[in-house]
Amino acid sequence: MEDIKKYQRAEKLKKKREELQTIPYYYDGLERLCDRIHPKKQLLRVSDIKELSHDTKLFRFVSEKPNKPLAPFRAGQYIGLTVEINGVRTSRPYSLVSSPNQLAYYELGIRKKIGGFVSPHLVDNGKVGDIFESTEPMGNLYYNPIFHGKNLVFIAGGCGITPFISFLRDVTEKMVPLNIWLIYGALTEKDILFRNELEDMQSRRNNLKIKYVLSEPESDWTGACGFITKDMISSDIGSINDKYYYIVGNRAMYGFIQQELKTLGIPRHKMYFEAFGVPDDITKVIGWPEEVKSTDKFQVKLKYRKNGREVEEEFEALCVEPLLNCIEKLSKETIIIENGCRSGECALCRTKMISGKVFVPPEVTIRELDKKFGFIHPCVSYPLTNLEIDLTLT
Repeated sequence: MEDIKKYQRAEKLKKKREELQTIPYYYDGLERLCDRIHPKKQLLRVSDIKELSHDTKLFRFVSEKPNKPLAPFRAGQYIGLTVEINGVRTSRPYSLVSSPNQLAYYELGIRKKIGGFVSPHLVDNGKVGDIFESTEPMGNLYYNPIFHGKNLVFIAGGCGITPFISFLRDVTEKMVPLNIWLIYGALTEKDILFRNELEDMQSRRNNLKIKYVLSEPESDWTGACGFITKDMISSDIGSINDKYYYIVGNRAMYGFIQQELKTLGIPRHKMYFEAFGVPDDITKVIGWPEEVKSTDKFQVKLKYRKNGREVEEEFEALCVEPLLNCIEKLSKETIIIENGCRSGECALCRTKMISGKVFVPPEVTIRELDKKFGFIHPCVSYPLTNLEIDLTLT
C-alpha cells in the first residue's frame, strides 16, 4: 500500500512539472548555431568585379539567400569555389581578401594562371550576377596568440599576398597591438597587388613595415630586386629569434624561403607555409619514378552509387594529372567528391583505393591509419599503375 501511495505522489509531481514547463516538440539546441558557423555549403552571387592588375581580378560575393548570412571566418582562411566549365564540375580554393570584421560580402583576388583550368575561366568569363557554390571558410593560416607571439613576418610571393590583405585589414581596423613586417615579392611593379591600400595602412600604423622585392624590375625601379634572401630578411626585420613567419606563394618559392630561414637558424615550428597546391610539373618533384613518362596513361576503374545502386565504369587517366581532376573530367556521370584545399591538407576528398599505386608529393601528410587501410587524397594523388577506386566506402 505504501508503494502505491509513493507512485501516486510521484505521478502528481510529474504532472505538475509538465503543466509548469511545456516541453517543445522540437528542441534545436546548437544545430542552428553550428550551421551558421560551419555550413556544409554556401550559395554566393557575384555583386562586383574589379580589375587589380593585367591578369588579376577582385570578385565580391554576397549570399544568394537573404535569410542565410555568410559564415564567419578568420583572417587568412580560404573558401573552395565550385564552378562548372563545359560540363565539368570542379572546385578551387581561393583565399579570402575581405576583412573578417564584416560579413556583408566575401572578396577573392583571383589571378589568371597560364595553362590553368578554372582561374582563366573566372577571370575571362565571370560576370556580375553569376552564382557559385562554396565551402565554409577553411584553412589553418590564421593568427594564434599563444604560439605566434607579437612579432610576425609575412613573406608573400605574387598572388600569395591575398590572405595577408585580410589579415592586415583585420589588424588595422581593430588596432591589434602586433608588430608586422611584410616582405612582398612580385615579378614587376605592375604585378604588385593592393599597393595603394598597403601603403595607406602603413602610413596610418607605425607597427606595420612593408618592403617590395621585384624579380624582373623595369630600369626605373629603385627598390629591392632579385629574390627574398636571408640577408634581405635579416636586414629588414632585425632580430630574427623572437618572430613567427608566415609564407604564402608558389612551390619554388617555398623551397627557397625554407632553406633561407633554416640558414638563419629559424626552427621549422616557427614557420607556417600555406597549402602547397599541385605542382606545375609533377615529374620534376623529388621521388617521381623515372620509368614513368609524362605521356603514360593508366586505366582507372571507378565504383560509385547512382540512384541507390552501385555502378562501375572505367576510363584512361594521364599520369601527370591529379586523380581528382581526372575523375571530374573523364567520368561519364557528374561525380561529386567533397574537397576544399586541393592540396592534401583538409582531407575532405579522402577516398578508398582498392588496388594500384599512386604518387603523392613528399610534403603531403597522410594519416597512418589511412595509409594502412588504403585511403588516399585524390586531389594530390597521381596514377602510376592501373587503379581501382571505390567511392561507395567514403
